[in-house]
Amino acid sequence: MASKDYYKTLGIEKKASSEDIKKAYRKLALQYHPDKNKGDKIAEEKFKAVNEANSVLIDPEKRKLYDQYGEQWEQVQQGGAGGSRQGGPTGKQRQGKQQPPFSFDASDFENDDRFEDLFSQFFGGTQAGRGRATRARNGADMEAEVQISLEDAFEGMSRMLSLGNASEQYRLTLKKGVREGQQFRLRGKGQPGASGGKTGDLLLNVRIAPHPRYIRTGNDLRCKQTVDLVAAVLGGKTRVQTMHGEKIMSLQPGTQNGAVLRMRGLGMPVYDVVDNYGDLYVEIIVEIPHTLTPEEHELFSQLAQLKAPSNAV
Repeated sequence: MASKDYYKTLGIEKKASSEDIKKAYRKLALQYHPDKNKGDKIAEEKFKAVNEANSVLIDPEKRKLYDQYGEQWEQVQQGGAGGSRQGGPTGKQRQGKQQPPFSFDASDFENDDRFEDLFSQFFGGTQAGRGRATRARNGADMEAEVQISLEDAFEGMSRMLSLGNASEQYRLTLKKGVREGQQFRLRGKGQPGASGGKTGDLLLNVRIAPHPRYIRTGNDLRCKQTVDLVAAVLGGKTRVQTMHGEKIMSLQPGTQNGAVLRMRGLGMPVYDVVDNYGDLYVEIIVEIPHTLTPEEHELFSQLAQLKAPSNAV
């Protein structure tokens, strides 16, 4: 058995494909590269071992010999036809050209962003010996939230925002009817690009603060309205505060507690549509008096007698 297990060195199985070998080599070469581990002798030795293993396994002919003869594959290769293969290679090993202590084949990292990051860090943005400039990269987009009131969403707004760096402000302009979760893009306000790449964008997500009176559903609004018992029983009118100002709502006689009445066109503006509004749905809450004057008590007593069934106790 070979004392050097190249497969184990790269952390791959013996049946690994050439692509598996390349991936394993890239990962380990970046991990143990001397420029990234200055003064670390252990990392340097591992880097040498990784390069040696890769140089053999990535070459189909060398790999075939290594799989058959183990660590002495090179002697077989150098001995050629004159070497005896009965029981392993024989004869004196020919002195060939000495290999450098380690090699780093940049061609194995073609189109590998991590490799470009490494060379950008250690060699000032170019791949040593190749003269290829680091690939320009666009900056990443950033996300943030901006919270507004329901009144802001109803009327539209323009506001200066300070995000992150307080010295840098952005103007955000929202049209009437902006919705919860709606996203707006501020171009060129995200992460800066690298090596001439474009700056990313800032994505602002709208959050609308809860309102003490209204609940929004799409373009419609819902609210509750307290009315007195007499108006609910006999019918009448009640003043309703809406986002459009105070409005008068008519009540039909016998309006029940919990009834929902619709006031058309008194909801939220439809976003980006002129003079188009949702509706306002008003839930009626009939107010039962807690105390009665003597006269009111007498009247309710008379009403009770009128409505009392004949078999009442």
